[in-house]
Amino acid sequence: MLTPPRFVVLDDKKEHLEPIIETFKLIGSSCIGVQYNEEDESHLCQDYYKGVRGLFIDLNLSGRSSLGQNTHYAEIIRILESVISSENGPFIMILWTDNPQDCSNLIQYIETRLDPEKRYCKPLLIKPLSKTQYIDENSHIKADTSENLKNEIKGFFSSVPQIAVLFDWESRVLEAVNQTLIELLNLVPNDKRNFNDYPSEIDKVLSCITSSTLGDGHVNKDRQQAFNITTAPILTDKILNNKNFNEDIWNNAITKVNTPESKISDPKAVGKYNKMLHLAVTGYETMSSLDWGAVLKPIYWGNEMTCDLFGLTTTQIKTDVFGLKPEKSSSYEPIFVRLGAVCDYAQQKEGLIPYYLGYKVSKKDFVKRKNDFEWHSPLFFTDVEPEPFYLVVNLKYLLTLPPHKTSIFEAKYRIREQLLNQLILRASNHASRPGINELYVR
Repeated sequence: MLTPPRFVVLDDKKEHLEPIIETFKLIGSSCIGVQYNEEDESHLCQDYYKGVRGLFIDLNLSGRSSLGQNTHYAEIIRILESVISSENGPFIMILWTDNPQDCSNLIQYIETRLDPEKRYCKPLLIKPLSKTQYIDENSHIKADTSENLKNEIKGFFSSVPQIAVLFDWESRVLEAVNQTLIELLNLVPNDKRNFNDYPSEIDKVLSCITSSTLGDGHVNKDRQQAFNITTAPILTDKILNNKNFNEDIWNNAITKVNTPESKISDPKAVGKYNKMLHLAVTGYETMSSLDWGAVLKPIYWGNEMTCDLFGLTTTQIKTDVFGLKPEKSSSYEPIFVRLGAVCDYAQQKEGLIPYYLGYKVSKKDFVKRKNDFEWHSPLFFTDVEPEPFYLVVNLKYLLTLPPHKTSIFEAKYRIREQLLNQLILRASNHASRPGINELYVR
């Protein structure tokens, strides 16, 4: 519920935590200090580092310089692999050291020693910060250096434009969220803005806007989803129209447009880009067989099932319906895609749910066919797949099921809204295409 800290300073000396924390206070942002504890390792609690964007860490955490630099580098890697998870996101590291060469050495050490399965633990950038330059013998910021320390810390996050824009964009999104919350609270009448009435009045606001969006009787089925659907357009609008950004950083960050370097030809790389844009994957995002755009794998797939549903064997579906070669069976996987009107999904209306039959086909075996009843996705690739693939859907084969019967499916992916709308439009056009009787002169 609470936003995790974005800036963390880790040091074995408690008194050395305060100068950085104090400097962030001057910047107008929060920072938490974590004391390194070699005995109970309490500093390895992951809760301290969730969402960290700037990690300040002392090179000599053990306090014993005689151990050698590699020992200190190894300890830093151990900390990173322990506290940074794949859900943390990008961050930079600021190393307490008087020797800038230590950063270069640490970078090289991380490149060669970090666990290959934990690449997400690697900082985007490592910069040195001198203790002796800014902290006196009493562990206070030296006189007349606080402004320089403040500017140097701010400079770490803007020194590389391509990294700076990631953090800038995140801050603009958080700002848009805050503006959206302000808009919601502005709906509370002035005479009701008191401690007794706030809970009830906020309830009225949330109840009113969600029921107006989805209709009375539908909100209670999933209140959070109802709120998300209601506020998403407002939030998106505020993100798109927020003009309070550093234009120079963005101009310097995106420079390869219309250059050969911006043209990607490797199929796996193309598939990853398309996956990010159009395909949600289980394990990273929650989904179920009822979700709009869910791509489902049948738990059982055999002749008994397909003959009952479609009057065809699995081989006939594969070869006659989709034109797939039977000898390539290992590269094909049957799927069903959950479609339907967005209003029906948003309001969770009762009734049968439409699922269209399709196949997941590897790139090497995919053949594009010019059929108005067949739709295929862009090329996709995920880290758990052996090779890139397409999703192919036949719009003539529709299965409708009540919600309690959808347990025959296992959710694998979810097609995101932009691509899903294209598929829905294609399905709608196919279903509603007019036909005419016409005589020809021969």
